Amino acid sequence: MNNSKQNGYGLIEILVVASIGIMVFLGVSGCLNTFLKITMQNVSTTEALFLAKSSLEQARVVRDEDWANISSLNIGDSYHFDSNGASPEKWIAQSGTKSEDKYTIWIVVSEVQRDGSDDIVSAGTYTDSNTLKITSNVSWLTADGTKQITLFEYLTNFR
Repeated sequence: MNNSKQNGYGLIEILVVASIGIMVFLGVSGCLNTFLKITMQNVSTTEALFLAKSSLEQARVVRDEDWANISSLNIGDSYHFDSNGASPEKWIAQSGTKSEDKYTIWIVVSEVQRDGSDDIVSAGTYTDSNTLKITSNVSWLTADGTKQITLFEYLTNFR
């Protein structure tokens, strides 16, 4: 009789250890799944940030080529930059958005208002025709919905 009780305790011990092992495994796999999801979100955000910064850099290059290339764009419309395909290669503004992998990329040009002290303000005394606000946008779809990165900078006609 004593021997069968010990066999019963051995089976219970195995079930307890197996249960604990399964709970630990499920906990660790859940943490790893969450870590992987966060890592993928960070990768997407980093790529989108790079694309948004690239659009701002392309706008600077287009401005440096000729201020009219930027100042002639319609205020409030969406644009993106493409290569002109020539040699040497140059960036040109195209109307609309651009899709690159899972990202949609566009810029918007806005007028810049200044006050009497020449500070940039949202509603000022006058419009500065030698400065434009370039807003770079990148959006992409995720399981949680659409995400978007928006950066801006001011470009000035120095010539």
